[in-house]
Amino acid sequence: MPNTKPNMFFIDDVCPACYYHEKYKSNKINWKSREKEFRKLIRDIKQKKSENFDAVVGVSGGKDSISQVHYLLKSGLRVLAVNVDYGLKTAIGKKNLDIIPSMGASLIIYRPNLKIHKKILKISFEKYGDPDLMSHCLLYAIPIRMAIKFRIPLVFLGENSALEYSGDDKYDPKKISTKWFKKYAANNGITPKTFSKKHNIPYKYMINYDLPSAQNLNKVLCVFCSYYFKWDSLKNLRIAKKYGFLSLKKNGEGTFRKYVGIDEKINRIHQYLKFLKFGYGRATDHACEDIRNGKINRRMAITLVKKYDRVKITKFYYKDFINFIGIKEKNFFKILNKFKNFNLQKKI
Repeated sequence: MPNTKPNMFFIDDVCPACYYHEKYKSNKINWKSREKEFRKLIRDIKQKKSENFDAVVGVSGGKDSISQVHYLLKSGLRVLAVNVDYGLKTAIGKKNLDIIPSMGASLIIYRPNLKIHKKILKISFEKYGDPDLMSHCLLYAIPIRMAIKFRIPLVFLGENSALEYSGDDKYDPKKISTKWFKKYAANNGITPKTFSKKHNIPYKYMINYDLPSAQNLNKVLCVFCSYYFKWDSLKNLRIAKKYGFLSLKKNGEGTFRKYVGIDEKINRIHQYLKFLKFGYGRATDHACEDIRNGKINRRMAITLVKKYDRVKITKFYYKDFINFIGIKEKNFFKILNKFKNFNLQKKI
């Protein structure tokens, strides 16, 4: 990863994600043993004899969440899939989301109060340069709240982003904690003053004043799929395709992958802003993952990054967004320039 990534440091010239991968993930983790742990987890959950569902999975309709549902259904659990739809889903994203109930899971689509959420999106974009600031948090918060509310014993999360992308091994690698949530899922910028107290329910687990307590997290077990199964995008894609998962016909905008970030439009704006601020975008993320998993070499990765990271954002992504939050196109690009690191961009 580049040294411009926030909070980045190096261990003997190796980024933490690669260091974790080489030291632990590739050599020391016994994945067959982890699968045995998973089977024990399933037995323990079944013994709880929950009234309606055994597990909650937060889903986007992407390859990863489909694979998470796959693992649980294959093990005989009753699955409640929860999707957070904040208004800018793509056509292909809707079709892929429809796969989940056809797999045998129940699906709830949660749509937040758009009068409030549009306001939050606008603040996130204009003030912090990240329209995904709260949307991303909802993906963690809503499934946990659902599980606590309906007494569902398991929340099956995706990858442990602290380990997979930051090499941060200070936390339990298996399950989520309040401290993990505060650093990697909660928002530390937008405050309760952004919305009235009667409208803050969906956002309570995303701001400093109301993190999920240890007491609440003890009511459900929130574990990472990536602890039990080696996290590999291509592996997850193969699983999802068996159920009819659709990819793009050509490479995605800003990356060389055809199957990532295709379910909604806001994330493309998030990734483009990341490129403007820090000089790297989605293609760099994907190239680094492919290097770690032995799919490509560094020379090939550099070629892909140069070709795809610099692609300018198109109207397909930003037109619906600016109409959604109510700003003009010229103001959209004015805000992009506000967060652009001009000194860094000159070197790229």
